[in-house]
Amino acid sequence: MSSVFTHLRNMDTQARLWVFCLYLQALCAPGISDEWEADIVPKLKAMTDSCVVIPCVFKYPGTQKSEDQLRAIWYKKKDTKALIYDEDQSKVDNAYKRRTKLLGKLGKLNCSLEIDDIKSYDNEEFCFRTEIPDFDQYSFKQSCVLISTFEDASKPKLSHHQEPVEGSPFTVTCSVIHTCPSHFPTLTWSHGTQDKIITEHKDMGHGQWESQSILTFIPTQEDDHGEVSCTVTYYGRDPMKEAIKLNMKRKFSMLYIIIPVTAAVGTAVVFGALCILMRKKYKNRIEALQRGGDHGLWNRLSRLTRRRHPGDYHDGASRPERRSIWSRFSRRPHGNNADVGYRVNNEVTSVGGAHFSKPRCPSPKSNPRSSCGANSGNNYSNNSNDNCADASIYGNV
Repeated sequence: MSSVFTHLRNMDTQARLWVFCLYLQALCAPGISDEWEADIVPKLKAMTDSCVVIPCVFKYPGTQKSEDQLRAIWYKKKDTKALIYDEDQSKVDNAYKRRTKLLGKLGKLNCSLEIDDIKSYDNEEFCFRTEIPDFDQYSFKQSCVLISTFEDASKPKLSHHQEPVEGSPFTVTCSVIHTCPSHFPTLTWSHGTQDKIITEHKDMGHGQWESQSILTFIPTQEDDHGEVSCTVTYYGRDPMKEAIKLNMKRKFSMLYIIIPVTAAVGTAVVFGALCILMRKKYKNRIEALQRGGDHGLWNRLSRLTRRRHPGDYHDGASRPERRSIWSRFSRRPHGNNADVGYRVNNEVTSVGGAHFSKPRCPSPKSNPRSSCGANSGNNYSNNSNDNCADASIYGNV
């Protein structure tokens, strides 16, 4: 190093400037590699009828070339002559024509490839080769990718960190994993369009991407026991839907305690006030009824409950006759033909000077009515008028 500086001191100014430019060019020149390298994902899953993007970066020895000086080729590992991509479409295998496209920029050392409209026979291993005209070409056979195809699309995944609460913001995330970043899946919500929706796409590495949509809304009472669904539409596939059920919680508030207590206290106060007013209004009447004598309400009510029993008549007075229902509806004679009152059973009755006993108010069924004077054996057969009068009393209904 000291000899270099000694040589520079011995050179003139013009020579020094020329050497300085050479050093500056070397420092500022693009990266130089001593070997051929390629970084390709070893395995990828691809959904049929959709697409897959194979991430790829590479390096080559020597100074970096412009994009026009580079050429990219993708081919099958088991058959190096079966090209799946080339700038010259005439050289591409018929099964992959118009299905492959180079997404990366070769000038930036990016060799990423897209395979569209995945078929079930795409389960193969593919490799990358770069060619530099007038310099060299290299096939990266040690860095290839194995494609595995599948048919069933995955449903979106819904997640939320907390349960919905009425009146509070609620956030739900809908996400899907895919390998087609050139055509991101479309995520749509069943909820209102005025809600806040954020859509993001994340590179998870190794050729996998995550697309997610974040929905934020304020639940109402109408949302309780309802559903929120997310629909994903993959590129080249039919929509897939997933939903969650909302079991909304009520937001705790002191109003739920204050309102019932206030209503109960208010009802008790109103009822007590009415009782006091009624007592003041009818106080004098109540006292008058309580002080009243025979004309008081309490005495009147007590009379209704009084019952007289046979043992109450100690002075020898006869018990008042109880009139039967049949006697009340029996016919009474007109005029002075007979003077027969209501009597007790088996009471002796005198008619025409003859004494006989007869039960009071006999039943018409037990003693049918007979014609007057038909029984000549009775004591009162001679007096036909008395017989008819007596028969009209006891026989007729």
